[in-house]
Amino acid sequence: MKGGVTIATVFIICFWVGLLLILSGSIHGHGLAGHLHVGGGDAGGPGFLPILPLMVFVTVWGGTGYMLVKYSGMQLLAVVLVCTLIALLPGILLYTVLARVMTRYDSSMSELDYEPAGQLGYISIAAADGAVGEMKYVLHGTMRSIGVRAESGQSLLRGDRVIIVKTDKGIAAVTLFEREMEQN
Repeated sequence: MKGGVTIATVFIICFWVGLLLILSGSIHGHGLAGHLHVGGGDAGGPGFLPILPLMVFVTVWGGTGYMLVKYSGMQLLAVVLVCTLIALLPGILLYTVLARVMTRYDSSMSELDYEPAGQLGYISIAAADGAVGEMKYVLHGTMRSIGVRAESGQSLLRGDRVIIVKTDKGIAAVTLFEREMEQN
């Protein structure tokens, strides 16, 4: 085909574009972490396709197709099928490895995991006569604080251990669990 784009040109362009994207991703660090959202899945869920296996597929597909067109003498349909099958192998293998690595430590949390009711903590700012104080507690390994009011009108002294009964508009209703007695 004179003056037009040959299939060998398409294959070699796919190879070089894929290779340049892989090299660019490894230099800039975005190739491994990036992913395309396919369908309605949320981030990190089953509806994602990492970009790196897609780039590897395009690179292998283009390189294999170019070699087959130039040196094998196979028909075009056979070349496309063979290079697609060959390119699927590293693409699927890399996808499987990345999916396993990326989801190994995925512990998706639900809204209930952030619910402070039932948490045990201590009063850091005292509250008396229905005033608002503050308590500190640990939730998922992180120290947190929340405004508190005694559920039954008790006075809350600094250092008292309390349990969150419920929360309403960012203020926790607490009940006294234990009061540390200072020994003099």
